Amino acid sequence: MKRWTWLVWGTLSASSVLSAQDWPEDSVVFWTSPVVDTLHWGPEPGDVHWSLKDHGLRWSTPRLNLVLDPWITFRHVSGTIDSKPTGRWDNLRGAHFHAALDDVWEVCGSLEELQGMPGVWDAVAMTSPTALPGWGRAKALSDGRVDVARTRVTSTKAQGLGDRDTLIWTAAYAPFQWGSMPSALTFSSTAASFPRGGLSWNHRDHLQIGLNAGRWTGTERSELGGSTESLFRQSDVSWGHVVWTSSGMTAGLLTGMARRRPWIGELEADTVLQFQWSPVVSLTAEVPLGVQGWSWVGEFATHQGAGTAFTFKGNDAFKGAVSVTRLFASDASADMPALWSNAGTPVSAAIRPAGVSGALWRTELHAHWHKGDVQIGGRAANVGSLSLAEAWAGWTLQSTWPLHINAGVEVWTGGNATLLPEKGARLRLGLTHHWGMTPGSPTFGAP
Repeated sequence: MKRWTWLVWGTLSASSVLSAQDWPEDSVVFWTSPVVDTLHWGPEPGDVHWSLKDHGLRWSTPRLNLVLDPWITFRHVSGTIDSKPTGRWDNLRGAHFHAALDDVWEVCGSLEELQGMPGVWDAVAMTSPTALPGWGRAKALSDGRVDVARTRVTSTKAQGLGDRDTLIWTAAYAPFQWGSMPSALTFSSTAASFPRGGLSWNHRDHLQIGLNAGRWTGTERSELGGSTESLFRQSDVSWGHVVWTSSGMTAGLLTGMARRRPWIGELEADTVLQFQWSPVVSLTAEVPLGVQGWSWVGEFATHQGAGTAFTFKGNDAFKGAVSVTRLFASDASADMPALWSNAGTPVSAAIRPAGVSGALWRTELHAHWHKGDVQIGGRAANVGSLSLAEAWAGWTLQSTWPLHINAGVEVWTGGNATLLPEKGARLRLGLTHHWGMTPGSPTFGAP
């Protein structure tokens, strides 16, 4: 009986397939082959091009486009080092990549390493020899140099919701930018990287609402010792932001909370409430002025201070800014380090001299000129008794696969920097591929 059952089933199946061409189209669909899984992540053939033109590597497949560029800089540093004239070498190297997957996901990032003298702009704010702003924890070498590395990766997915609305998903190990101040008071894209995730809703180009969450790592080590991330003090942070744009004017509101994460047994023994959530509010604005290219920008942050600036953006040749900021007194101490910091460095770009916790006025001047093969720039700041300035010039030897020569000078006086004498000056001369146009910063712009 069982044999006959299989014979009848096979006959009916065969006749059904043979006569399928006479069936209505909506009936035939049940006999078609299954759809190929579009989420296949296995190896896929593509074109790989190595070249000194345009990009170092370009990899193209039907679903993925990836470009990779190596970065490298060699600079000689001379001038005031350890209170006496001497010389050192800067060695900066790394790579940057950008990838687009299925025209939906966009991933970009970099891996960078510095072995050299920290720039004055960063060194004056170092609270310890192992905390370098913009990089994070560093290893101080015996000759006054540092050895430090950082990673930045950002992955975004844009999902359309009709013609007017878009959802943007973000997962990143990178800093966050907030506002248009020359030195952001709350979040800056030049800060050290930290893991974060976010979701934002964009309505045309007029309104953006976003929610974000992240985690910071401090420099306080647990009783277990060691150097892994999990053995350092962790902090949780979350924030939401609203940005409204109309007729060239922009206004933004950011509200967030942060708290230190206790180790086992600490929460029950806490008597100073150091593990409670601490709120922060930041207001930003940007208003174009009547003169073409000029704008007024401002930011107020409850935990940091208030600042205002006038910015100018020309026809790609020149841009500049002048700003005045009032920094509030800091509540950080040896027993209670600054909460809004990551890897011992601020998540903002505000310059506060190391060891100074009182209220301060800060003035800054930024300028950058780019024409053809020549780039010239500079920036200066005065914060309390500290004054510093740096200027640089670069010339492009060839632009097919960029290669530049550059020179930069930095001078300072006052302050109480960890790795700097009271005053001094330095000169840096180097050969650069994508890096090193300023004496104090290893990259052309915001990393």
